[in-house]
Amino acid sequence: MAQDMVHPSKPTMFCMVVTPMDEQRRIDEEACRAHLRRMIDGGIGVYLGSGGTGQGHALEREELQRLYEIGVSECKGKVPVYCNPPEARTAKEMLWKARLGADAGMDVVQLYQLDAGHGRTPPLWEQEHYFRDLLEEIDHPIALSVHQASGYLAPVALTAQLCNDYPQVVAVNLHGPGMPYLLQLKERIRDNIKIYTGMVNVLTSLPLGGWGCQAAEPNLVPKLCQSVIDHFLSGDIGKMGAAYAQVLQVWSALAPAQAQSQDATKAVLRAMGLPGGYTRPPRAPVDEAALAQVLENLKALHIPEIEGLTG
Repeated sequence: MAQDMVHPSKPTMFCMVVTPMDEQRRIDEEACRAHLRRMIDGGIGVYLGSGGTGQGHALEREELQRLYEIGVSECKGKVPVYCNPPEARTAKEMLWKARLGADAGMDVVQLYQLDAGHGRTPPLWEQEHYFRDLLEEIDHPIALSVHQASGYLAPVALTAQLCNDYPQVVAVNLHGPGMPYLLQLKERIRDNIKIYTGMVNVLTSLPLGGWGCQAAEPNLVPKLCQSVIDHFLSGDIGKMGAAYAQVLQVWSALAPAQAQSQDATKAVLRAMGLPGGYTRPPRAPVDEAALAQVLENLKALHIPEIEGLTG
């Protein structure tokens, strides 16, 4: 159902998808579509254009817009298709980025915390008014992000107040806060707001009422990642734990490539014969020796078999 795309009726795995680029470092539309189809096949919801895995900060306005249009045309009605415009220094900057996603037809637009710049932490008044300036202007389903990458975490009281004051808030993504934050937030907000965590906290959050995971790992292993959620829903905690342990091993297997590039995932996908594409400077490439080692590591974990890549 369409409503389940905006507001999933059961715990969901989301991927912060990579943005495949060709050898000239332009968005590779064919590869983007092929990568999104892998997520659809795995039942994975998608977030597009993130400032981390999606290289959102390296994209121009028209590129972000086109990326969102591609995502909607491939994913709409099949899996939840969300966007998380990269962090902004002002509400005005975030507003135009968010409107690109809303206008393209994204199910949900995520709002990161304010990037105050120069390593600063904005005082509470600035944090609150940044979000309120945005939420007063955006009449579209919204996810709020509380992310340690910002260098600070919005207090529970502020996040809860925003959730309760603005009915368009449908989700909160927590990366950094521990389980006390999740529990306190859950007690204070509307029951229909979904709380998601990163992969590091998903096993703890699900039994406490968390609604799933927002992570980069599904780029490489969508079926394995989705199995964590599936086993939880079926009540098979043993299999859930085993699948989760294997996801962690996969991330460790990438270490030789991650040591060379912040965008190692794309290089590894390309080495696996999958749509990933190339990095855009200043992100560094990964050398062939490191990629060969990663492929051996993944083979030892039986990832090609698990993901159906051996045929």
